[in-house]
Amino acid sequence: MNFLDIYMREQPQDLDPPARLITDQDREDHRRQQRCLLVSEEDERAMAQLRRRHPEDVAAENAFWAKKTVRRHEERDDRRRRKALAISQCKVVNNSGTSFFGSEDERWDDI
Repeated sequence: MNFLDIYMREQPQDLDPPARLITDQDREDHRRQQRCLLVSEEDERAMAQLRRRHPEDVAAENAFWAKKTVRRHEERDDRRRRKALAISQCKVVNNSGTSFFGSEDERWDDI
């Protein structure tokens, strides 16, 4: 649209009529989406303000998630190591060898 008296990009959108919605259900969906958008934008503003006011909380949260990630990786590596050991023992037993796992050993559960 070419308007001579408009200086900002948002002004033609204000002059443009709202989108045509066909049914009441379409209007209700549109209203719901607009409310969700407003809520999410307000939530983002509030979180940005909280981060500015309390940087120590942000640092503590980042440290928590970093520790949790390291712990999860260590647990995953331990599970993989235990599984590999159990599989190797299964191969030994299947090839008519004897296992160094006892009959009540927890490591049999890893198989």
